[in-house]
Amino acid sequence: MDIFNKVINDLKINYFRSSQSRIVKPFEIHGSLEPKNILLKGDKGSFYVGENFEPLEEGCFYFVPANQPYYMRFGDAKNITKIGKEGLIGVPDRERFIQKVNPLEDHSDDSELVSCVIFDVGIYNAFELFNLMKLPCFVIPPDDELAFLLKNIVLEEAQEKIGRKNLINHYIFEIIIQVLRYVNSQKRFQKNVENLQLAVDKRLLNILEYIHENLKGELDNETLADIGHVSEGYLGQFFKGLTGKTLQSYIENQRLEKAHDLLQSQVYNVQEVSQMVGFNDAAYFSRRFKTRYGENAIDVKRKDGYDS
Repeated sequence: MDIFNKVINDLKINYFRSSQSRIVKPFEIHGSLEPKNILLKGDKGSFYVGENFEPLEEGCFYFVPANQPYYMRFGDAKNITKIGKEGLIGVPDRERFIQKVNPLEDHSDDSELVSCVIFDVGIYNAFELFNLMKLPCFVIPPDDELAFLLKNIVLEEAQEKIGRKNLINHYIFEIIIQVLRYVNSQKRFQKNVENLQLAVDKRLLNILEYIHENLKGELDNETLADIGHVSEGYLGQFFKGLTGKTLQSYIENQRLEKAHDLLQSQVYNVQEVSQMVGFNDAAYFSRRFKTRYGENAIDVKRKDGYDS
């Protein structure tokens, strides 16, 4: 439990998409590897999960961690179409199998409906949370809170309302907490929790936390080495060995991401933002920002901060 309480405050969520869809033609997915996390719920119809295609009971959820192979059958048929590791994304005519619907409309005539949300969740943007835990795909029993959160994410996605992006991220954060609570309650996942404890080196977490709280400062190697209780000469190797990223590239990316968020707030100008995230030269900041995001910082500033 301590490790979860530690990482929950340090999560970075990247929402990808959500939808409610009807199954047009029954199909099976065999061993597809999805690059993002998926929470799926069969709203109506017949669904089967796992290599043995066990029935997904009504009201249950299926959680697919990023980069974990999953097996699922949508609907019933004697001669069902089988889709391999490419998944539906790799199927050019995917709408022959599944079609997105408007969740605000009446779907009482549909016999097969499924809802899902797809997202990334990292720890300080350095690790993918569920990858670190090496969790397999698993079923979550009926849960009113999860059902409420998933339904509202899908509804928000279907509507153009102010604050949509912020509200969806809030809902996903709650979903992550509910999933972690379930994992923590299951003895079968004890090893996976231990994986997280072993992978998340306390020295590294101290360094990451300090970086995020001090993006405006110098963040020199001497200070960070002292925070992490490692030698200054070993700091770069230590950081890259655990994260796969160089320390300086990580710091710059965090500064630019923070800047992107601040620019969308419609409160600060570009020069103020550059100083707030540790760039003393606004012109250099603007060049690095455009390299990172493919657009000028001033153009991000002009956009509606509520636009997703």
